[in-house]
Amino acid sequence: MHHPSLVASLAAATLLVPITAPAASDADIAELKTMLRSMKTDYEQRIRELERRLARAERTAAATAAATAPAHAHSEPMSAPSVTPPSPAASAPPRHASFAALTSGTAFNPQIAVILDGNYYHDGRDGDGAALVGQALQPSGGHAHDHDHTDDAAAGHTHSHGSADNGFNFREAELTFSATVDPYFDAAAYLAVTDAGDVHLEEAWLQTRNLPAGLRVKAGKFFSDFGYVNKQHPHQWEFVDQNLPYLNLLGDHGLQDKGIQITWLPTLPVYTLLGVELLQGNQEVFGATLDAAEQAELHLDDTQDGPRLWTVFAKVAPELGTQHALQFGVSYAHTDQHQEVHAHTHAGEDVVHENALAGDADLWGLDAVYKYDGTGAGGQGDVKVQAEYLRSIKDLSIASSPHPDVVGSARQFTTDGFYAQAVYGFAPNWTAGLRYDVLGPTNEVSGGTTDDFGASDRWTVNVTWKLSEFSQLRAQYAYNDILVADDERERFDAVYLQFVMSMGSHGAHAF
Repeated sequence: MHHPSLVASLAAATLLVPITAPAASDADIAELKTMLRSMKTDYEQRIRELERRLARAERTAAATAAATAPAHAHSEPMSAPSVTPPSPAASAPPRHASFAALTSGTAFNPQIAVILDGNYYHDGRDGDGAALVGQALQPSGGHAHDHDHTDDAAAGHTHSHGSADNGFNFREAELTFSATVDPYFDAAAYLAVTDAGDVHLEEAWLQTRNLPAGLRVKAGKFFSDFGYVNKQHPHQWEFVDQNLPYLNLLGDHGLQDKGIQITWLPTLPVYTLLGVELLQGNQEVFGATLDAAEQAELHLDDTQDGPRLWTVFAKVAPELGTQHALQFGVSYAHTDQHQEVHAHTHAGEDVVHENALAGDADLWGLDAVYKYDGTGAGGQGDVKVQAEYLRSIKDLSIASSPHPDVVGSARQFTTDGFYAQAVYGFAPNWTAGLRYDVLGPTNEVSGGTTDDFGASDRWTVNVTWKLSEFSQLRAQYAYNDILVADDERERFDAVYLQFVMSMGSHGAHAF
């Protein structure tokens, strides 16, 4: 930036030296340098002040625009949640954009939010109910590695989205940072802080902005776009806890890993998003591996180099008008390495025998989501219906066992599950929800042995009061019928009272 007065002053000072002081002393030179530094500092301070005034003016204008916007923003037809299609309308800001437009007020400052998530919980199992829900019987339910939480668990600190004790619980404080880095990248980071003060990195990724032909690349640590619910953080859930299929087939954190994602949004008459992910393979349940000490003890292979897990998915959304939105999805995931241990005893013996199994696994998913905008104030009349089906197939072989005759024999473990839920805005800022979820309509093992187990299911209802965009209170009741062992069930009630509070701003949630 050129400033005429500054340039003229410097020129005058330069010309003055040979005219008035042809033999300038060291003191004169030092004085001129001091004057020059003083003038530069003065003008730099003026420039910074002008930039601050400009930023304040832009923030004031943005606040004024937000204050004059309608109090209730109606839901809109679904648009691309993560990829902007190439079209004549591409120059307009997307309705569900993840980040705000790049301006001088936000270019170097991320959106920052702190989301508080706590609850009061009570069940008829003296507080064991929440753990039982996440340990429903499935034939491949043997333990594997615990996703780097071993030390925390030993110290009494666990980072779990599904567990709760009778009484007061604080699930997490989530710190979110999101920004448009420059014209080429968006970036975000999500940190979860537990009630014990432990900090866990949930997501930290970058995403391209301007690749051609509807392509977009995402890299870092992130929730996979497998299915529908998997990529949602707990405060986005329509119910306090996770559904049975996700919780038991994928674990507390779902498919969450380090890797790269490539999506493509082709120019078609119908919204169609296609994607593929290459992930490291560090998982809690699907694609889990044992630690090095157990691998050596049980004669299992070392954990392979990544990536060991990959997914493909497709989302399709027909155009239904301004008040309706519908999306269908299909997903598939494959892991090259899965390990687990099955413990058993024999009648009349107290000795516990362990079989170590290893192989690969596949996971299929189908999802459907429908939204209706009731046009009422505060979401009154709005309807959201969603359902998902998951099917896990693990092809394993017994790598070691106290019974040599079974070593090397194959086992296939198949478990599926589904949930269906609906949420209705029955009054301004009030919603009622109903959910039915099942684990194990197919719950069997085949191979050298054949066995079939029953299913676990539950009914859940809730009422949510959304006081504002930043706070909500929820009451939830569930009746659980959980299979905990062959022909052994636990039936119990569970009640949640939850609060979710958001301080600060963060990107809009996807469809």
